[in-house]
Amino acid sequence: MTDKKEKTPKQKSISERERAETVARAILAQQPQLSKTAPRKEKLAWDQTPTLPSQVGDWVDQLAQHVDQFPPVHPNGQHVPEQLEHILMIMAQWYVRKDGKYYDVEEPGPVLSRDDVERVIIQRLKEEFPANALSNDAVSQLLQVLIKDQFVDPRRSIPIWSGLRQSMPGNTRKLAFKRMVATINTWKAPEYRSLNINKPSWGPFEKYMEVTFPRPKEREMLLNWLAWCLQNEGDKPGWAPFLYSSTKGSGKSTFAKIAGLLFGTQNTATENNINKLVSRFNAPILEKKLVVCEELYVPPGSDKANAIKTFITEKETVAEHKYQAVQQVEQVCAFIFITNHKPIWLEEDDRRFYVIEVDHDGHRWGPNGEAYSKQVASLMDYLQDNNNLAKLYWALMQHNIPVEFDAHSLDVLGSSTGVMQEIRQASGDIGRQIVKEWLDGNGVVAINNVGIKALVKERYISKASAMKYILSDLGWTQVQAKYDGKDYQKSIWLREGYTLKAGFLHHADGWSRDTEKGDFQFEDRLVSDITGYYCRRDLFGKGLELDDKDAAF
Repeated sequence: MTDKKEKTPKQKSISERERAETVARAILAQQPQLSKTAPRKEKLAWDQTPTLPSQVGDWVDQLAQHVDQFPPVHPNGQHVPEQLEHILMIMAQWYVRKDGKYYDVEEPGPVLSRDDVERVIIQRLKEEFPANALSNDAVSQLLQVLIKDQFVDPRRSIPIWSGLRQSMPGNTRKLAFKRMVATINTWKAPEYRSLNINKPSWGPFEKYMEVTFPRPKEREMLLNWLAWCLQNEGDKPGWAPFLYSSTKGSGKSTFAKIAGLLFGTQNTATENNINKLVSRFNAPILEKKLVVCEELYVPPGSDKANAIKTFITEKETVAEHKYQAVQQVEQVCAFIFITNHKPIWLEEDDRRFYVIEVDHDGHRWGPNGEAYSKQVASLMDYLQDNNNLAKLYWALMQHNIPVEFDAHSLDVLGSSTGVMQEIRQASGDIGRQIVKEWLDGNGVVAINNVGIKALVKERYISKASAMKYILSDLGWTQVQAKYDGKDYQKSIWLREGYTLKAGFLHHADGWSRDTEKGDFQFEDRLVSDITGYYCRRDLFGKGLELDDKDAAF
């Protein structure tokens, strides 16, 4: 039995040319003849390139730097958008591949095998290009180039997916490439923006804003925020409007709905609470441009509160899809929060929320409730017309935003609303207030772990570990030092302005105390065998003279 001889380079070249001619003839077979009687003269290359459809032209421009120019394509009798070469490039934008699996660009959740995606493509070809009766041989050739061939123009092949999905406002391309790996763009241009309308008009929206937000300063702040977000859609604001009303039917949700129409319903996520936003698989929400959360409540200092703050201010975050690895992603979300309960749980002077109380008399049970309800219904009917929505969009796009307005950082003091001032007064942590009152009432200037345990025992605090946060917030400092006659270092917390040196507590006004001397009082009980905390009698008065230090507690 003889071994097969390897083909020479010349034979290989001829074989490849024959295969190329076969593919070209398959393409030619789909070109309609100018007449039934005149035979078509077959050519494998043409002298004139047809006009590219916009969808194909953009795809070509995006990947042109990575490939050579296409050979010319014959325009003979074929509808320009349906050239086979163009069809192939359109097909290449339908799917992405990763780890041998295929994903639909529009809905990348379901995982498809190669056999699955080929079967789906065959049916999609019939729906997308009904004017082209493609033969089975032509479809097979298309699938060969699209899926199987490796040494192929990347514009004619399903691209490799990075696994990332990202909202890229203003970018109409479905895919963005970095080092020839694709990221799916989840942003979709709202339908009304394709209209040839650039005439600005506020329409009934202006009256709605005047009635719903009667205080001019708050209304202007909200309007500037919305206009800035639309004018800088690819950026993200660093704070969020928080609309509060104790009554229903006040129109706060209507503002969020209108914002959703302007950004596009496909680019908006509306959640009844924050559970999905702060859950493990939160990526689908962070892929939106606008996120509306109703009935927001988070315990201050909790993991949820910290997550919300991060999402509002930071562009880079960690997100995860089901069945996929955790990834670092860029998000440009703008947030609107809505609640029927005064958010007194907000931390004092929180710079991430601009709270507005929606308190006009047009709410559901108000004297003008019926008239306001009709006004809102009329406004929403008006905005269902894309022409009117486009006019409002251009009014906001041309809105003159004051120079002093800062969408990235909220001036809490300068921009504070009435309800924000009320929240500031009520936002102090009760546990912290209780500890502060006890420390001040007893004149405590230093406390160690024994004293902290005593506070837990007496139920001033729930657990000892919480004390470090409370004392830090109150301005106290933790040090490790030798004191109380011990020859080893122990932890002790010192009030602001106090120091501990060589076993003595000191203050800048001249007061000092030896930690080895004196009994220590706790709830009117003398426990000289416990060194829990150290007191100063006139903590908020004139400092004691050094001669009187032994008389101090």
